[in-house]
Amino acid sequence: MIKVFIVKTLVKIYLSTFRYRLKGFEDFEKLAETKRIVFLLWHNQLMGIVGFRNKKHPFVTMISKSKDGDLFAPVVEAMGKNKVVRASSSKGAASGTLEMLDLMNKGWHGAMAADGPKGPKYQVKTGGLYLAKKADCILVPLLMDCKRFWRTRSWDNFLIPKPFSRITLIFSEPIYVSDSLNKETTAAELSDVQKKMMEATSADCKNIL
Repeated sequence: MIKVFIVKTLVKIYLSTFRYRLKGFEDFEKLAETKRIVFLLWHNQLMGIVGFRNKKHPFVTMISKSKDGDLFAPVVEAMGKNKVVRASSSKGAASGTLEMLDLMNKGWHGAMAADGPKGPKYQVKTGGLYLAKKADCILVPLLMDCKRFWRTRSWDNFLIPKPFSRITLIFSEPIYVSDSLNKETTAAELSDVQKKMMEATSADCKNIL
C-alpha cells in the first residue's frame, strides 16, 4: 500500500511539471455553457492530457480495470473535478457505461479513449459515439502535441512527455451526431468521426506522429 502511494505521488509531481498551451479552449467553454461534451482522446496521448488540471468543468472518465488503470484512476481524480468509472470492453463495459450515462444525465461531461484500451491504434470504437447519442452530447476530439517525449513499444506506442515539457492541448472542432442507434446511421457517423479525428490529429499533432 505504501509503495502504491509513493508511485502515485511521484506521478502527480511529474505531471505538475508540464506547461500547457491551450488551443480552442475558449470555443469549448462557450459550447459547454449550453451543451454537454464527450471528449474523445487517443490512448497513447493520455499521459500528456491527464496532467491538465480541470478546475471548472465536472467530467466523468472511463478507465480500464488494469494495472495501468489502477495507477491512472486516482491521479485523474486528483487533477480537478473529475470522477473515474472503472470499466473496459472486456470487464464491466455495460455497467460502466450506465454509470457514466447516469452522471452525464445529471450534467457531467464525459471523456473516453477513442481507441482504448486495446486498440487497434487510432481506430475509433463505438463507445464514445454511443455515449454522445444516449446523453444528447457533442463529441469533441481532445488531442495533445509536444516535442520532448519517450515512445514505448506498447500496442499504441504510448507517449510519455519528458518532465517540464511544453504541451499543446488541442480542443478540436465539435462533431455533431444524431440520437439514432440505427445500424447504418451509426456506422456512417462512426466513419465520419474516424475521418475527422485523424484529420485533426494530422493537422495538430505533427511532432508526435
